[in-house]
Amino acid sequence: MKYTYIDSYSAEDMHEHSKKWFSELSFIKDEQRFLINLIHSFAIKPIDKNEFSKTEDFRNDIEENQKRLNPIIKQVQKHMNQLEIMIDGVNQLEMEQAYRKTHKKLFQKVNQFLLDYRTVKERGFAKLSSILKSTKQKKVLGNPNYQISTIKKEKINS
Repeated sequence: MKYTYIDSYSAEDMHEHSKKWFSELSFIKDEQRFLINLIHSFAIKPIDKNEFSKTEDFRNDIEENQKRLNPIIKQVQKHMNQLEIMIDGVNQLEMEQAYRKTHKKLFQKVNQFLLDYRTVKERGFAKLSSILKSTKQKKVLGNPNYQISTIKKEKINS
C-alpha cells in the first residue's frame, strides 16, 4: 500500500511516523536475520542446482535489502533526535522547514523501502515454497517404505 504525504503534519504526527518507521525497520532487520538462517537451512538439504540457485537469489536479495536498511534506520534515528527543533518553542523557521523537508524525504524513502522489501519477500517465499513442494514430492516418490495405509472399519456388536 502506498501512502501519501501531507505537508501540514504536526510535530506529534511526525514523531509518531518516526516511531512507527523505527519499529517497522527494526522488525525487518530481525526478520532478515531469520530469513537468512532459513535460507541456510534449505542450502544444507539435498537440493538440485536450480533449487540452490533460487535460495541464493533470495539470499542475495535479502542481503542487498540489508545494505539499504541500515542507513535508513540511522537516518530515522537522527531524525527522531532532531524533533526537538519542532517542539522547543524557539522560532527557528529555517531549521523547522528543513526538518519538514527531511521528514517528507524520509516518508517517501521508508515507504519505498517497505514496498520493495515486501516484493523481495513475496518472490523469495514463492521460491522457497516451490522448493518445499518439489522436495516433498521427491521424498514421497523416492521412499520405498512410503505406503498409504487405510483404516479398517470394525463391526460394532450391538
